[in-house]
Amino acid sequence: MANVSVKKILSVLGDVRASASGSVRVCLVGRGEALARLAADLSAGAADARDGVSDAVDALEPADFPAEPGMAGRWRVVAFIWDQSIGAGDVLPAVGAVRAAGGHAIAVLPWAAGTAREPYARWAREIGIERGDVTWDGRPGGRASAAVARIVAALGDDALSLAQILPAVRQQVVDRLIESTARQNGVIGALVFMRGADMPAMTLNQVRMVLGIAAAHGEDLGFDRALEILSVVGAGFGLRAAGREAQHVAPGPQWAVKGAIGYAGTMALGKAAEAYFEAGAPLTPERIRRISGTVGRLGKGFAT
Repeated sequence: MANVSVKKILSVLGDVRASASGSVRVCLVGRGEALARLAADLSAGAADARDGVSDAVDALEPADFPAEPGMAGRWRVVAFIWDQSIGAGDVLPAVGAVRAAGGHAIAVLPWAAGTAREPYARWAREIGIERGDVTWDGRPGGRASAAVARIVAALGDDALSLAQILPAVRQQVVDRLIESTARQNGVIGALVFMRGADMPAMTLNQVRMVLGIAAAHGEDLGFDRALEILSVVGAGFGLRAAGREAQHVAPGPQWAVKGAIGYAGTMALGKAAEAYFEAGAPLTPERIRRISGTVGRLGKGFAT
């Protein structure tokens, strides 16, 4: 596997399993239609949704949010949703409790253009949330909730476990994972000049990406299942091999060509893996035969 040892693959597998096994909850603090809509957006398609809201999503009015950091720490991210009936003083203690507990506080404001934004932006400043943690939700024609994307960004690696429960979060998590991995491999391809020296690092990144996509779809990441999943990664080796041949004929500086190949090949592999899991990761007789051979070879390699 491109000079990548089984031990390193198992280490990556352990890291991904640890990230996916956590229990993460999100809290929304607000009132009225905006609160209900965001709770429904986050919970869309969730198997455990009751009355349209998943058990992983808590929707509270400001007066119901605990002001003690010990209790506020149960949530990694708390989104404070603007409503004309909510004053800054109503939520300031809650914002302070979230931060004291090491959580992430964000503000969700209604979409507005130009100077119409200022009253909402002022509310965010008054409750102590700076521009980097503010999202403008409900933009006309928007395909996905901007607030969902901001919550995923705030969760970071913790979003992986939430993606298993909330399909609305899953798409955002997978998109970010594919893009970030492709960027990393693009940089590696551009900066590593020794022939073949970039492949182990790029391969491990791709292994981590594919396993992360699998985890986001709720796949079991036991050893045998992980090996089956990694058979999908084999497509990436073909892409890179073809890309290396293309380097000899492609115009432009070699570092730029290698960077572009690292990025594009990883993007293509990520999208292929995403389609595979969305289709239910079907097992065919031919795939089972290939997996059986892979298990045997890797088992021997691990024993040595």
